[in-house]
Amino acid sequence: MRSRLLTAAALATALSAAGGLVTAQSAVAAPQSSCDYKVVWPTAGVYENPNPDSVIVKTKQAGDIVGAPGPGCEYAGWIDTWNNITYARVSTDAAADGVGWMRYEALVRV
Repeated sequence: MRSRLLTAAALATALSAAGGLVTAQSAVAAPQSSCDYKVVWPTAGVYENPNPDSVIVKTKQAGDIVGAPGPGCEYAGWIDTWNNITYARVSTDAAADGVGWMRYEALVRV
């Protein structure tokens, strides 16, 4: 499976070039009020790894708020080019390393 890890400016550039949702640090995108995402799908899985075959460690509902891990709004994403899915890195105590992955399409920045 071809995949790559992108952060902030690289993620914003890649997603905007592909016509996708741009999600990055405020230095790249318009300033945001927090480091959180809001779930917009009726339900959305939090995956252990950024892969559709990964274990779902938690399920979030529409309206739930999830936070980006790390200090200073460290936004990162993973583009799974094989399955054409983009994931957002989120904090969760349900994952072994404290980091989960959710599909970008299921989220909006708040």
